[in-house]
Amino acid sequence: MAEARRLIWNEASDLGSEPTQAAHLRVTPRAIDVSILIVTWNSERWIDRCLRSLAAACEGLSYEVLIYDNASADRTLDHITVDDVQVLRSAENAGFAAGTNRAFRQSRGEYVFLLNPDCELAPGALTKLAAFLESHPEIAAAAPLLENESGDSQREFQLRRLPTLGTLASEILLLDKLFPANGATAHYRARDLDLTKPGPIEQPAAAALLIRRSVFEEVGPLDEQFSPAWFEDVDYCRRLAEAGKAVYYVPSAAAKHFGGASLEHMPWGQFIDVWYRNMWRYARKWLSRGEAEGLRWVIVGGMALRCLAALAGFAHPEVGRRNAVKAYWHVLKRAWKRWSPDSSPSSS
Repeated sequence: MAEARRLIWNEASDLGSEPTQAAHLRVTPRAIDVSILIVTWNSERWIDRCLRSLAAACEGLSYEVLIYDNASADRTLDHITVDDVQVLRSAENAGFAAGTNRAFRQSRGEYVFLLNPDCELAPGALTKLAAFLESHPEIAAAAPLLENESGDSQREFQLRRLPTLGTLASEILLLDKLFPANGATAHYRARDLDLTKPGPIEQPAAAALLIRRSVFEEVGPLDEQFSPAWFEDVDYCRRLAEAGKAVYYVPSAAAKHFGGASLEHMPWGQFIDVWYRNMWRYARKWLSRGEAEGLRWVIVGGMALRCLAALAGFAHPEVGRRNAVKAYWHVLKRAWKRWSPDSSPSSS
């Protein structure tokens, strides 16, 4: 790879400063069609496959690729082997939202495409998304349909309606697992959607999402308080909805999503602590004060029930009974104390 085209900026202490090389890249003011923003963190298993899918996915489009690397400790950067990629390196793991925002500030595309490194786009995927938005100027953003490595739909993961206290409580208390056919869960999981044609969706996962630049600038950056990840995309979809912006899924555009890239390098106990903390952060931001407080008590109760289930042997087999109990108990204590600074995150 020609090093002159693989521009790397090691982030300085002033996070708002402009990288000299990136500024040089933007000497020509000509706009391009799509800026592809990828945030990596120890993504060496995925990034090469992701990048190699882009050329065919963007046939007929002019595009740029910006990778914001969150201080990867593995060989992620060594696996960036395609040309014309701008890499922004952080000195620390700033999180998905911050990485996306900082990459966006260096971009120049008419559209911005948020893409997880563990995604592989199908040929023509981005071309079809851009064409859909071009022909529907009233729509703000569009998502391809995700499938797993075997080709099975990931609609349950990807397509949802915005959460309420009821839907969040249902999942915390595992009611969606005990009664999977209940109407509330079916509505939240958007099981009524016809995926043979484009349609509106309130909350698509941000693993692969094309947004008009004008909309991103109007609605504003992702909320970096949802760190390092999870619920920042739910929050952003809520903000789009509040601004009257429509989001659609486009079945003719597809992508494989391998999933779990971040979880490979994060202890399970730390993950569930961050997950429930950010869930409560979302509730405090968008639900009523009483609903947010009610959700906190549901989390406390849900963790107590999960501790009992784990003690009885119903635990994630990859985690083990002892670690599961320890992790659930830790989240219970953190929720009890409203995730106060003195209740430290779990490292189990």
